[in-house]
Amino acid sequence: MVPPSKRDPTMDTDLNEADRLEALLEKDGFKTWGFVIYRCTYQNNSDWEKFIARFLGAVPEYLEFYSGLDLLDTFAPTVLEDPSFEGATVSTLRKHFNQWAKASRREEQGVAEDYYARTGRYRFFIIVDQEAMESVLSAPDEFDDETGFIRIARADWEPEVLDEEDIANGDISDPEESLEGCTEHDVGWMKMRWLSIELPGFHKLRDIDDWQAYYARPPEIGDIP
Repeated sequence: MVPPSKRDPTMDTDLNEADRLEALLEKDGFKTWGFVIYRCTYQNNSDWEKFIARFLGAVPEYLEFYSGLDLLDTFAPTVLEDPSFEGATVSTLRKHFNQWAKASRREEQGVAEDYYARTGRYRFFIIVDQEAMESVLSAPDEFDDETGFIRIARADWEPEVLDEEDIANGDISDPEESLEGCTEHDVGWMKMRWLSIELPGFHKLRDIDDWQAYYARPPEIGDIP
């Protein structure tokens, strides 16, 4: 029998998103949570501040529903800023993120560089360019909004390499529209509905299996229900 939530006894603990997040952090022994955000637009600082306020402001609203505001104490959505990020390819940002993640595991969580965590903080990262920022700022103030999005990328993605056997067997997918030079179905990043990415996304998007379950090839906007 599933025990009731300690936060809300009227709800089973496995249905309480705050309980699930807390349990995930405890399994990893992590002190903080939240995805890393790459700022890739520098045209207007005021708009950026409005974006951050709106994007991160959705988190306490979500946690409050599950009586989980205590988890805000450990919410640490690192924002990485550098004007050189504007116009950078996902490949360039991926290289930067992997270097950052290698050092930050130990600095933030006190674990080794090769520690395999269950959470996706060091496995996925958020990209906010001008298009994404404008989509969030112009999105209606509704929880079910499907127009505002951010971009999220997989840190361990690599282009597919076919061997001679694959070619001989005809195991070759038809090329799709090129995105940053990639014609594969999975291009290593996607557009994601902005209201779903930090929560429930942080405890639901953890590994390659989750990525494949929620993946939507751009320009389609994915969601994590």
